[in-house]
Amino acid sequence: MAVDTAQVGNCDKAASRTDECGMFYARCSAALIGLALSTFVSSSALSAVAVSAPDAPITVFTAKKFVTMDPGWPEATAVAVQNGRILSVGRTMEDLAPWLDAAKKNGTSVTMDATFKDHVVVPGFVEGHGHPLIGAIALTRPCLSHFPQPNPYGADFPGVKDLEACGKAIAAYLAANPDNGKPVIFWGYDVAVMGQHLDAAWLDKVAGPRAVYVWDASEHFVYASTAAMKARGVTKAEASIPGVTFGRDGEPKGQFFGADAAAWVLAPALQAMLTPAEVPGIMKYLIDLGWKNGITTTSDMALGMIAGIEAESRLTKQFFNSPLAPLRCVSITAADVAEREKGVGDGAIALVRSLEAMSDDKVTFRGVKFFADDSFLSFGMQMTGPGYTDGRVGLWMTKPGDMMQRYEPWWKAGMQLHTHTNGNAGVKAVIDALASLQEIKPRFEHRFTIQHYGISTPEDAYRLARLGGFASVNPYYLYARGDINAPYIGTDRAETAARLRTLLDSGVKTALHTDTPVALPEPLEAMWIAVNRIGIESGKVLGAAERITPAEAMRMVTIDAAVTLGVEENVGSIRAGKYADFAVLDASPLEVDPMKIRDINVWGIVVGGVKHPASDIKPLAQPAPSKPVPSKTTLSVPKSSSPTSAVPASSRTTARADQTTTPKKSADPRALSFAARYGNMNALADIEAIRRHTDGCRLEFWRAISLEGLEITLEIQDELHRETP
Repeated sequence: MAVDTAQVGNCDKAASRTDECGMFYARCSAALIGLALSTFVSSSALSAVAVSAPDAPITVFTAKKFVTMDPGWPEATAVAVQNGRILSVGRTMEDLAPWLDAAKKNGTSVTMDATFKDHVVVPGFVEGHGHPLIGAIALTRPCLSHFPQPNPYGADFPGVKDLEACGKAIAAYLAANPDNGKPVIFWGYDVAVMGQHLDAAWLDKVAGPRAVYVWDASEHFVYASTAAMKARGVTKAEASIPGVTFGRDGEPKGQFFGADAAAWVLAPALQAMLTPAEVPGIMKYLIDLGWKNGITTTSDMALGMIAGIEAESRLTKQFFNSPLAPLRCVSITAADVAEREKGVGDGAIALVRSLEAMSDDKVTFRGVKFFADDSFLSFGMQMTGPGYTDGRVGLWMTKPGDMMQRYEPWWKAGMQLHTHTNGNAGVKAVIDALASLQEIKPRFEHRFTIQHYGISTPEDAYRLARLGGFASVNPYYLYARGDINAPYIGTDRAETAARLRTLLDSGVKTALHTDTPVALPEPLEAMWIAVNRIGIESGKVLGAAERITPAEAMRMVTIDAAVTLGVEENVGSIRAGKYADFAVLDASPLEVDPMKIRDINVWGIVVGGVKHPASDIKPLAQPAPSKPVPSKTTLSVPKSSSPTSAVPASSRTTARADQTTTPKKSADPRALSFAARYGNMNALADIEAIRRHTDGCRLEFWRAISLEGLEITLEIQDELHRETP
């Protein structure tokens, strides 16, 4: 049929309007957030589908191909959009005829848009486990990562390859950024790669009188220069804080190991950084990275961890409803924060319910998150027998015997529960708790989701499927750590991390995520890992039998990720009634060589029918801190700092010969393992401090930060919050 590309008039004004269906006046509780928001009309949440008004303009997007992820209507060449939602999906223009004919009769304008005629359009990618504020704070610090880091505003940071390059990067950044009286926080130092811990003596040689902190990639080690310690007021009195190290002279060495120590020393600097002027640029940096990589819906899998639920929920609403953020966000509240603020049971549940009532078409508040065992990256995860090869043990953040008590009130209230767990002992304990929950109160549509699902067994997948649970898996545990972990947990367990094939074959609804800053928000690379299972260190296929197909991987970053977040009625596939949210690619991930999936260029995104090309991505007038580029200037950079040198990555299981400090009492094997890995023989004196604090999950840092009682004003300034005409 022929379609008039010009506006053809207005529709019959007497026609019945139905666009108010599913809409309501949202009011935020002044008691909850200390701020009365004015009444506004919006979509009730990502779970309500509005009906388009007959006179709203229609845009028909045409493309080389639409990959819909709708199994009954898998491909298209044209999609009609009205009021930000998909009106109809056409294999050809003829399929759109019923709606376009009706539009012509009603006088509704129809515009043809062929911007994507040479592109492949897929559903907007869904980040199933993100941290818009936590992840952004880390990524916007001057970078010392060993691995390359992308930059949404320019050239990627190339990475620092050795200790000398690290020192040059610090010096270059400080030279380019004159002292303004504030400490500088660098992020991303990788002690395992660099081969040693830093300390104040090393930093003083590089930074001179500047106050400098180096925050390691796991986020639970911090190194401070003498000037930084002086500014923070570090004295011998801090010996009572587990993880603060001291030299033989009794003076602090500038090393802060573990969540408590790291949070304590960084708290004032973070508070000074998280101001209304700085926060928008910090959050925008990570959102722009997602935009650049085709994400249209992100998530916050720990709302409240930094500044509390009131401040962060207000910030989330303001930020994602401002012109700064084209993406949508699904926010999951940290259960322990809700319980700390309102008490266990009815008070905490009421708080989360009130958040859910604040949901709109850009932000959905849904469910709560718990923590089971500890970190994958630092071997804090709990493993079943035979455990670790060196005898170390992991850490429970919630002991198995306490899980049911923690879950029960939320489960009985009908909430969706997410649980962070990494080791197979943790996975088993969480599944055991889910089985007990189903016994006391059977639920069918509960969407209980295990987050990360690092090391597991086939039996775990079978039980999870039978109990109706989901899994949201981090594939980077295989890609970035499969080669590294083998000496510690065995080749078989290391190579079968992220058991995607086993999960699918068992019938578990499964999503992929990146958990920034654990990995970067790059869904195409996550797909590439899932399909190919290549180890970053060896370049070899790891656990080949756990590979999945490109189509299965695509589901895991679109519709199935949306299912785990509970928003699949509105995002995750291209079908009538859903938001018109698309990722626009140069090629189809389902058709290219599987080894080239991550190389596909992303043109940009469409959110609610509005085009956002990646070429439009720009920083704020005051951009996030720039990444330091290693200087070519020859500098005097120390190459070691005895006695704090850590064992080289190739031989972490045996202590170095030059570390001859004798512990005062018989050393626990776990302490010996820690000392070998981190080169901190002083740690032998307190195995319990090691167990509790230094093998902690990166989020333990943020839990500790939240307990520091920071008074952070997280609010988008009015001039940034106003929508553009």
